[in-house]
Amino acid sequence: MHLEYTLTENDYIAFNKSHYARSRSMRSQFARSRVYMAGVFFFLPVLLAVTFSGFTYIWAGVAGGVITAVLIYLVYPKFYWKIIDRNLRKYLREGRSNAPWEMQAALSLEEDGMHFSIGPNISVSPYASVKDIVTGNGAVYIYVDSLQGAIIPAGVAGMDEFVSALKAKLPANP
Repeated sequence: MHLEYTLTENDYIAFNKSHYARSRSMRSQFARSRVYMAGVFFFLPVLLAVTFSGFTYIWAGVAGGVITAVLIYLVYPKFYWKIIDRNLRKYLREGRSNAPWEMQAALSLEEDGMHFSIGPNISVSPYASVKDIVTGNGAVYIYVDSLQGAIIPAGVAGMDEFVSALKAKLPANP
């Protein structure tokens, strides 16, 4: 079984976002930062009310703080994922021109394991080393170990057959 496709910058970003969304530590970090930001934005109107009117209009500062904190809590996820997206694009483009980021990739199932090539680099992973196969947004992510994996973007012809054949060759059938 053999697949050939082109990986783009957006494929790598989608993979990283998917990984972040499933990661326990990233979910915990996101939840904490969301609450912290809401807390900070609660105290800003309170601080402004106390600074400019003493304690006369503190009730207005508290009301403004509650409204601001709720708005920040609701809007924060959009800004968080924008920051993640921007930082991933910056990281992927380091050392490259601003030309579109595309690489030719191929995956094949052989007797000795899964062969993965991206550009001129080729790696072979025994089937026993495949840790997980995750699908998300139409793409398939094959985790080999903590530092290696394969991305099959959405819309690649023969992807479902490839994943089925790979699962059949795995010793533990994840």
